[in-house]
Amino acid sequence: MPHIISVVNQKGGVGKTTTVVHLSAAIARLGYPVIVIDLDPQANASTTLGLMDPYEVKATIATVMLDDSKTSVSPWSDSIEDNVNLIYGHVQLTKVERDLPRISISSPALVLRKRLAKMALDANHIVLLDCPPSLSLLTVNALATSDHCLIPMESGSKYSLDGYEDLEELIRDVQDVNPTLDILGVLVTRHDGRKNVCKAMKSAIERHFGNKVFETSIVSSARIQEAETNKRTIFQHDRKSTGARQFYDLGREVLKRLALEPVSDPSEEIIRAATPAEV
Repeated sequence: MPHIISVVNQKGGVGKTTTVVHLSAAIARLGYPVIVIDLDPQANASTTLGLMDPYEVKATIATVMLDDSKTSVSPWSDSIEDNVNLIYGHVQLTKVERDLPRISISSPALVLRKRLAKMALDANHIVLLDCPPSLSLLTVNALATSDHCLIPMESGSKYSLDGYEDLEELIRDVQDVNPTLDILGVLVTRHDGRKNVCKAMKSAIERHFGNKVFETSIVSSARIQEAETNKRTIFQHDRKSTGARQFYDLGREVLKRLALEPVSDPSEEIIRAATPAEV
């Protein structure tokens, strides 16, 4: 069976989409085929990874969820990264959210799970779901479909842990219908080790989650912002940057927690000690 991972946090601006975009590229470059499913109506992951405008794509995750017949044809598309396929998001996901109780009266939380079960996913696929910044029915569908969830948390905000109990409660509730769901890891994002607030918040996150916290943190990086502005992954934009190195490290950590070994490892070509100018 493929490994399905929801990247989830009800807060906006914590780096969910950034994580999905660059982690998908890292895992693909480490040798595993990746499918990104963009469940956010803003479709930012689709805009960055896609070869087409999300509004011009006929088969999106919204059309798949609204119409069961769409799953008979593989709805994924090529992306800007080799070995990464994309099921586009669309603003129509807001309609999906409203219509889920009508689409499936008995189990509106399981619509995505049923659709994915009909797709021709390979056992070695790694599927990353980019969730919307809310504890909505779309997020519930993502969690009900997933084996794992990955939770990005920004270290630069003292409010990062506020409201996390609601997400924990939602995960426990979803485990009633999906008992295999677990927290793969918590990722510290937008981190600047020079700032006291970042150091304090990272320590608080580590105290709360213990060994669930990934060893890798993702810096607050101009290079990553530049890459996304130019619709590129960090590896395409600057493969020797700190951000590229960190996403490779995160990719290896994710594979290790999935009990998988890298098939290839191009990160050995990256200069390990990036200078501040490369960040």
